[in-house]
Amino acid sequence: MFDGWSNFFNLTGTAGATLVGLLFIVITLNTDLSTSRTLDIARASMTPALYSFGGVLLQSMVAVVPWRSNWPAGVIFVLLGIGGGIYRIHAVRVRSALHLQSIRRPIDWIFHNAVPVAASVLMIFGGAGWAVGAAFAPFAIAGSCTFLLVSGIYRTWGETLALIGTRGKE
Repeated sequence: MFDGWSNFFNLTGTAGATLVGLLFIVITLNTDLSTSRTLDIARASMTPALYSFGGVLLQSMVAVVPWRSNWPAGVIFVLLGIGGGIYRIHAVRVRSALHLQSIRRPIDWIFHNAVPVAASVLMIFGGAGWAVGAAFAPFAIAGSCTFLLVSGIYRTWGETLALIGTRGKE
């Protein structure tokens, strides 16, 4: 079903893996920041970014496997979507409780909260479509990967700036 999509998923998988590595570099460069507020920022935003990039990598890996049937990949995508949705809704609640300055504007709230949840919903629909051979399935799964990449990049950039902004304020 993913005939013609292998380049897209190879590209997004590579991007996801690369961004996971860069995320570790960002965190490593900020190891001297040890205030509880800095740790809250990292847990509330950098960890979900890691999940986003890791999710893209995992989705891309599942998409390029030469499955004999659509069913196993479809089930995996649905489970990824459900698990991701549960995690992302929990992450929204955690970030809301922290009252982070970096998520005060509507555009920030959209990229930190709405886009990742929408990516999980797309993954569930894409996985269900994939299991039954629906034509929209590759588009839904590609949309989920794209949402997670864009959201993760936006979130990581904003939180990197927030972490840099805490330097000297300890």
